[in-house]
Amino acid sequence: MKDRKLEEKLQNALKQEVQPTRLNETIQLCTKIMWEQRTCREEPRTGFWRFLSDVFRFEGLPIFGLQSLVLFAAFMCIGTIAGDSRYLPVFMPLFPLSVMPVLIRGQFCRMSEIEAATRASGAQIILAKLVLAGGANLTGITVLISFEIYLQNSYENMGQMVLYCLVPYLVCMSVILRIIRLRKKEKIPACAAGMSGSCMGWGILAGKLPELYEISAIGIWLIAFLIFGGFFIKEIYFIVEMRKEGKLYGIIG
Repeated sequence: MKDRKLEEKLQNALKQEVQPTRLNETIQLCTKIMWEQRTCREEPRTGFWRFLSDVFRFEGLPIFGLQSLVLFAAFMCIGTIAGDSRYLPVFMPLFPLSVMPVLIRGQFCRMSEIEAATRASGAQIILAKLVLAGGANLTGITVLISFEIYLQNSYENMGQMVLYCLVPYLVCMSVILRIIRLRKKEKIPACAAGMSGSCMGWGILAGKLPELYEISAIGIWLIAFLIFGGFFIKEIYFIVEMRKEGKLYGIIG
């Protein structure tokens, strides 16, 4: 229907006289609805932890299933280079990659509008998924560090191992959250390819720049940890604020 025809129909409808009987019926009906809503008991809201358990029922298997595959592959590779913690960063981008399909599913499947219309805000949905993903990732990283300590039979380099793992992990998670917030769907394949390629990059650094993994370079790793940790905490804070306001995390694409 053209705009001109629609405008003419609206003008004709507005020119019609209001029937008093119809007007009274409308007023009575609206009054009845308002009284019914006033007397109805308000339905209790679902708490976050209850909501988190519901999300776990649907997303727990994909998250922990892919996590187990990544951990198994890392065990097989680390077993061949026993005692060399320089290669731990090589496997860190795989942990965010394993949870990326769950985190971006709503955007990739064009469910953003539906998530925005649900009682639980889009920010609460992504926060619940992030809690599950972060818990699974940190568990996997802890197991991997423990395995490396077992192979080295020493706790001396545990602090370095933690930094080697957390810096690449925080970089990847910050990039994923930024893509989700900005709703850059077209950049998702490039992001996944970049994180996969970064595994090779960390491997090249471990082989070509061994001095980067010496005690004297701990300051560099600490600075990188503080920078990207700050980016990650800022994104988490933004998600929490959006959840309080009942808003969607990011712009609907």
